[in-house]
Amino acid sequence: MDAAAVANPDEEYAFAAYFRLISPALRDAARTPLRRARHRGRACTGTGSNRWCHECEQVIHDHILEGYKRLRGTLAGSPPRTKDGKPVRELQVVATWLTSPEARRFSLDLAAQTIRSRPSNGEPKWARAARAQLVHHVLRNLEARIRRDDAVSRGASARPERDLQNSAWAQPLREHPAFPLLLDAIIRLRGGAPNPYEIPVDKLEGLFPSKEGMSPSKAIRLLRDSLALLREIRPDFYHANVTAYMEQEHLVPELPHAPVPSPEELFLHNEDVREARYALIRHLAEDDKTGATTPYRRLLSRICADEFADGPTLIAHVVRDFATTWIGAERLIRRLVKLATLAGLDWLTEQIRLDQSRSADRAIRTMA
Repeated sequence: MDAAAVANPDEEYAFAAYFRLISPALRDAARTPLRRARHRGRACTGTGSNRWCHECEQVIHDHILEGYKRLRGTLAGSPPRTKDGKPVRELQVVATWLTSPEARRFSLDLAAQTIRSRPSNGEPKWARAARAQLVHHVLRNLEARIRRDDAVSRGASARPERDLQNSAWAQPLREHPAFPLLLDAIIRLRGGAPNPYEIPVDKLEGLFPSKEGMSPSKAIRLLRDSLALLREIRPDFYHANVTAYMEQEHLVPELPHAPVPSPEELFLHNEDVREARYALIRHLAEDDKTGATTPYRRLLSRICADEFADGPTLIAHVVRDFATTWIGAERLIRRLVKLATLAGLDWLTEQIRLDQSRSADRAIRTMA
C-alpha cells in the first residue's frame, strides 16, 4: 500500500491507511505520558503482548481519529484554522504531499517509519509536518488531560485546587496557615506522588519564602492538621482527592459507609497488607521441590476456593495434613484466613497459580 492511500476517497480504506501511517509514532509519543498518568510509571500491559490495556488503547484510537478528521478536512478543502483564522500550514503541507505523484510511489510503511523516526535536518518537510500536527499536536497536555478525566470519572474534582480556592465550604481551609501546603499536597497526589507528607524542600522554600522559612517537621504537622480539617468539612472531597490517590494497587478496600481513613491509617493498612503478603509468600515457598502440592498450598487453595469447605471438614484436612491437634488446626486456619483477607483473595489465588506453575516447571526439569 502506498502513502497516497490516506487521501483515497473511500473513507474506510483511507482510515485504515491513516492508522498504519500514524499509529506507530503516536504510540511512541503517548507511551510515557500514559504510563505516568495511568500506571504510576510502570509499563502498560493488556490482553496481548502487543496491546495495551483497554483504557490506553482507547486513548490512542481517540487521538488517531482526531488527527484523521483534521487531515481529511484539509484534504476536502476545509482545514482547521489557527486563532487568527489562517489554515494550519503543516496540515496543508501533508495534504499536498499525500496527493502528489511521489506519495503514490512511496511505501505507506516507509512513510510511517519516517514519521516515527527522530527529527533530523535532512528529513522531508511532509514528515516533520505530519509529526508536528498529527502526533504531537493531538497529544498536547495528554498526561494532564488523562489525569483530569480519570479523576472526574471516579468522582474527584477536575481542578481540586480551584474548588479549594473558590468554594464557600473551603473558607475555613483557606484561613488555615497550612492552606498552601494543602493545595500543594493535593496537586502532588494528583501527579502521582504516593505520600502527601513528603514535601520537597524547594517547595517549602517557594511556599514560605520568608527569612524564618518553614521546617519540614512543622510543615508536616500543619499539613496533617489541614488534612484533618478537610476530612471533617468535606469527607467526600477528601476521599476522592486524597485517599483515593493513596490507595496504590487497590490495597485499601472500598467499604460502603466506612469512615474515610486518614493518610496515617492508609500507611498502616498498606504496611499490614505487605506483611500479610510476605508471610503468605513464605508459606508458599515451603515447597518440597518436586512439584507436589504442599500442605500450605492445599490449605490456602481451599481458603480461596469459590465454595469454602465447612468448618469441621476443613479442620479435619488440616489435622491430617499438618499432623496437629484440633485446636492447633483451628488457630492455623484463623491466622491464614486473616492473612488471606488482608492480602486479598484475588492476589493470593494468582500467587498460588504462579507457585504451582513454577513447581511444575521444576519437576519437569528434574525429570529431564
